[in-house]
Amino acid sequence: MTSDGVDTFSISTYTVEEGDVFSNDPEFNLLGSYMDPVFGEVSADFYTQLTLSGFDPDFEDLASLVVDSAVMAFEYGGYYGNLNEQLFEVYEITEDLHVDSNYVSTSTKQTAAQNLVPTVNNEGLITPNVELPVVVGNDTLDPQLRIPLDKTFAKQLLTYADGASSDEDFLNLFKGLHFKVNNGMMSSGEGSILYLATTRPNSKLTVYYTVNGAQAEYEFIVTGRAADYNHVVTDYSSTRVQQVINDSTSGNEEFYAQAFSTRAKIDFPSIKDLPENIIVHSAKLHLPIDYYGGSNFYPSTEVNVSSVLFNDDSRKYIVSSVIYDEFSKSYIVDLRTYIQNILKGEIQNNGLYVSPKKYNTTAERIVFNGVDTQNKSKPKLSIVYTEL
Repeated sequence: MTSDGVDTFSISTYTVEEGDVFSNDPEFNLLGSYMDPVFGEVSADFYTQLTLSGFDPDFEDLASLVVDSAVMAFEYGGYYGNLNEQLFEVYEITEDLHVDSNYVSTSTKQTAAQNLVPTVNNEGLITPNVELPVVVGNDTLDPQLRIPLDKTFAKQLLTYADGASSDEDFLNLFKGLHFKVNNGMMSSGEGSILYLATTRPNSKLTVYYTVNGAQAEYEFIVTGRAADYNHVVTDYSSTRVQQVINDSTSGNEEFYAQAFSTRAKIDFPSIKDLPENIIVHSAKLHLPIDYYGGSNFYPSTEVNVSSVLFNDDSRKYIVSSVIYDEFSKSYIVDLRTYIQNILKGEIQNNGLYVSPKKYNTTAERIVFNGVDTQNKSKPKLSIVYTEL
């Protein structure tokens, strides 16, 4: 038996586009837009049902009830980009949503024409603050996005809820809401996508009203019983990303992965040159990234590594051991089992895809150094083995 180690394997790196990405029932609903200095424009909106906070509500005399205000509140779960002012809009959905349906990132639903956010005083222009708690009545709550809604629409919601004995009764009358932004042209680095924790208790639509001289309120909520999905559009036309997608050889300098749109691809053509009768003791793939500390376009701390695209379930091989080394700004992927299985003929040497772990619920992206990068660190595969 002889032992050996090799760290000069040839590696090919490039970027591939992802097809439609399943986006229903996400961890976070995404809302906002930004102009990425590398990836181009990214925008996110979402569709969701609302459910009742209590069945058969009693609003006493609906005819004399006066809506004082209505606010849609969402707790923040994070954000990506820079927290500039954005113009938020809300529209009523006119098509059914179904909890048991699969929706993808390109799915859309018809909506009514009216923007339900009052425009007289530009109430939809909001600068998100993810750190400042909000005071609602006598309560101090975690930071949240608060979008005012039209009072006539809010009274109609109360009318729908009046006497409803189930969420089904309510949703037969009211299909849900579409939340979006209308930001126009943005400068490079401007804007953000907000991660909204829509199912947390303080994420809700509250209608404040007065009836028979008494003030009261009623809440509409998003729960696991509600259907919701993210709609995300990425426009990397005329960017370096598009060039690498169109010409895989240009990924040798720099290659990319972005939630909802693209995955990094790494091929290992020289694995075929290894002896077949070896025991692999160690196989580490180092994938350095291009990132300057402090930027809000930060890389994912966790990634998925798979032998096939994630919407393809055929013969998928998942690499489970991946860490991000903050000091070297590199992902370190343990490929010992993967390489050994290739040599044993149990899986094909078709390369690996790398992408943000939260691929369908964030706006994260990663800029990887290619094998011909001008930066100091380059991707490298190191293998230690014993030949039998």
